[in-house]
Amino acid sequence: MALMKINYFLIFYLSFSLLTYIKSSFCNKNDTTCLSNSCQNNSTCNDYSEDNNCHCSDVAINLDKDCDNMRDPCFSNPCQRNATCVNTPGGRSFLCKCPPGFSGTTCETAIVFCGTNACQHGGICHQDPVHPVCICPDGYAGRFCEKDLDECASSPCHNGAMCQDGINGYFCFCVPGYQGRHCDLEVDECVSDPCKNEATCLNEIGRYTCICPHDYSGVNCEMEVDECGSQPCRNGATCRDALGAYFCDCPPGFVGDHCELNSDECASQPCLHGGLCVDEHSSYSCNCTGSGFTGTHCETLMPLCWSKPCHNNAACEDSADNYTCHCWPGYTGAQCETHINECNMNPCQSGGTCVELSPEKQYGRLAQLPSSFSHPEASGYVCICPPGLTGIHCEEDFDECSSNPCQNGGTCENLPGRYTCHCPFDNHSGTFYGGRNCSDILLGCTHHQCLNNGICVPHFRNGQHGFSCLCSSGYTGSLCELVTTLSFEGHGFLWITSDPVTGKGLVCNIALGFQTVQPMALLFFRGNKDMFIMLELLSGYIHLSIQVNHQSKVLLYISHNTSDGEWHSVEVMFAEAVTLTLLDNSCKEKCITKAPSPFESDQSICAFQNSFLGGLPGGMTSNGIALLNVYNIPSTPSFVGCLRDVKIDSNHITPEDILSGSSLNVKAGCVRKDWCERQPCQNRGRCSNLWLNYQCDCYRPYKGPNCLRGKFCRHTRLPSTVCGNEKTNLTCYNGGNCSEFQGELKCLCWPGFTGEWCERDVDECASDPCFNGGLCQDLVNKFQCVCDVAFGGERCEVDLADDLISDIFAAIGSVTSALLLILFLVVAASVVATHKRATQGTYSPSRQEKEGSRVEMWSMMSPPAVERLI
Repeated sequence: MALMKINYFLIFYLSFSLLTYIKSSFCNKNDTTCLSNSCQNNSTCNDYSEDNNCHCSDVAINLDKDCDNMRDPCFSNPCQRNATCVNTPGGRSFLCKCPPGFSGTTCETAIVFCGTNACQHGGICHQDPVHPVCICPDGYAGRFCEKDLDECASSPCHNGAMCQDGINGYFCFCVPGYQGRHCDLEVDECVSDPCKNEATCLNEIGRYTCICPHDYSGVNCEMEVDECGSQPCRNGATCRDALGAYFCDCPPGFVGDHCELNSDECASQPCLHGGLCVDEHSSYSCNCTGSGFTGTHCETLMPLCWSKPCHNNAACEDSADNYTCHCWPGYTGAQCETHINECNMNPCQSGGTCVELSPEKQYGRLAQLPSSFSHPEASGYVCICPPGLTGIHCEEDFDECSSNPCQNGGTCENLPGRYTCHCPFDNHSGTFYGGRNCSDILLGCTHHQCLNNGICVPHFRNGQHGFSCLCSSGYTGSLCELVTTLSFEGHGFLWITSDPVTGKGLVCNIALGFQTVQPMALLFFRGNKDMFIMLELLSGYIHLSIQVNHQSKVLLYISHNTSDGEWHSVEVMFAEAVTLTLLDNSCKEKCITKAPSPFESDQSICAFQNSFLGGLPGGMTSNGIALLNVYNIPSTPSFVGCLRDVKIDSNHITPEDILSGSSLNVKAGCVRKDWCERQPCQNRGRCSNLWLNYQCDCYRPYKGPNCLRGKFCRHTRLPSTVCGNEKTNLTCYNGGNCSEFQGELKCLCWPGFTGEWCERDVDECASDPCFNGGLCQDLVNKFQCVCDVAFGGERCEVDLADDLISDIFAAIGSVTSALLLILFLVVAASVVATHKRATQGTYSPSRQEKEGSRVEMWSMMSPPAVERLI
């Protein structure tokens, strides 16, 4: 059984091997698998196939694995457009029967037939086997004759002509002066001989010009020049034009080429009896005035009153050889020609207007005169009084308050011609009254309140209730909401640029309030180095100096100390006179001073736009903006303290005017530190608050900034302060205070010292503050003027020459009295000494000298201020 299975298996294996050999023998590779000519039907054997099959070389015919059976060529539907596929004879290829309109091997090409509109612009269509062909007319191109050829592309038109493309052509539109198909021919406008009267024609491009001969004008010289156009004939003569000339037909009485000569008809003396002949145009007239005759030639004797010699409607009466004028009241003279002016004596008082009754033109126009004029009553005068006055001469004042017009407790004030009511405020009901008669209840403050303790004042204007705020010091604005207080911290300034004040009636003034303890400081400066005004503090007094054209013109000052740390207000007005006023409750007298204005009619300090508060700038600002050239003007030290309510030409200056490029060391508000609060002065020293620092007035023998140095200290220099950190290392000398400003450490110097380290003493004499030849002595933070004999004052500004003689006599009398008194005392002392020696024993000069000379050094008082005795 097992042997049988083995036999079957061998038979199966041999059969399978035989079949495999037969199959591989038909298509093998060149070397092993495909043998030469193993593929039938023109097929090619490819041994790289995975199944080692034969693949036919004809791509349109698919063979089976034995390469002897061909597949149907139409099997893959190669024909497009729903065409019918037909096998070719032999069965190895195919043909496509294409539907109408398509062609090609697989019917892929659409056939275009010549239709009605296949070719454009009149092109003729010819059918091609593949597609139609258009034969285009001239001027067109393209497959369908759709392109219009541009004949203007070659620029055939010349001389600026415009080319217009046409169909198979072009057109040239020539500019004036040219013609031809291509505008290349210039037109000769003179060919038509347009110029008349033998004028010369000049041919130009597009036009012509005629040069006319004399006596002709016009474009074509066709017009004869009218010599009468200039109206050469005078005195109404008629001008007649001719070729190249004119003639004047003179009216009667005139002769000459232009009728400029007047013929004298009075040459024959036609007027009689001394009548005056008046030559007129082509005639004459006789003026018989004063001759006693009348008529055309003054030939008829006339009465004397016939000539109406009497004036102002006076009656004339003839006599034998004369006449008499009877004058109406208000007139006098032989002919009543003199008017008697009753108003010459100014009889009307209190501004009344005097009106005479004599002039008739006043009647009917003034209510005080009758409507009609009457000569018998036309004498005297009438006074037209202003409102509120009455009487013949306006001497009586009519009391408008007599009718008690003011209501609700209002107080009536009688004024010339009117009255005014001062309306009260009802504290009980909180009601404001107003109006002309205090009869209106003012509601403006009902729903409004002024800020910063401002006082609300209601009003009623133009039918509307309103209010206004009276602001307290340091505030402004419609609701007192704006702060006007500025703080100056030294070595700074505030540059203000304002519109110049020009014209009549405009106010030019400066007003400000200040608070400082500085005895010397610059408050305000306006102008330039040639002409300026400067308001400053000198020894605590307000000084106003004005310079015009390098010369000091005006110096005003008020002798009242204002460097006490309290608020003070000052105002300067510029008009015909310059007025300096100190508005201070503590100032009882001499708080206002005036001087004539030094400015000429065409000059004004108000025309300057630049003003400086608190100091003058030097160099450039922090942002590099160059300031005015005023830095070389000597002035007092910069201001340290607070300003408020600053008004320049009535314009308030507020903290909004503080700009980074136009200010330095200026802040809004007023912050004043009490440096003496911590009692820095030792040894009973008296502390003075200097705003940015303090100063100790020490009792001897103690000295120094804090009164710590005793009598053994010989150096009087102010101490130095180390001012620095890891980035900055500097020393502030002369008591300078090291402070941080804008992120940097700087030295704030004591008054009288300057420099980056406060190392330089300010020369207060540099500005030449002493007037009238006074000698200036520089001191620490101040100066002293040594005046000439005839002058005195802080700056030698007071002229003492007027009182010099009287002062000398007074001084001589005082000296004489003093000498007599001393002589008397010496005699008395001698008598007493003699008596003492005789009664009390021996006199010891050594003991007397020893006891009388004990004067402690430390008890010596400082010398008083220098005073001059004239």
